[in-house]
Amino acid sequence: MDYTITKARYAKGKMAVRCPGKDGFKTRAGRVAECTARGRYTGREGAYIMSPSAAARFERLYAEGYDSASIFNYDLEPPRREMMA
Repeated sequence: MDYTITKARYAKGKMAVRCPGKDGFKTRAGRVAECTARGRYTGREGAYIMSPSAAARFERLYAEGYDSASIFNYDLEPPRREMMA
């Protein structure tokens, strides 16, 4: 699996989405999590911190094949047709 979702240790009522990259680059899950959390990454937990509803939205968007288009304004790029086939 490209990501794990657990309860955040240092943020009450929030979820921690971890998206480890094998080669030092962000994975697609990491890019979608960054857009969903609006860039709220914490090095203390090594995860993106978001509300439970945002974590559910992240899982839905990742399953549908979304990817991030820009790291500057956190827009999501819709799934491509060749990825769906």
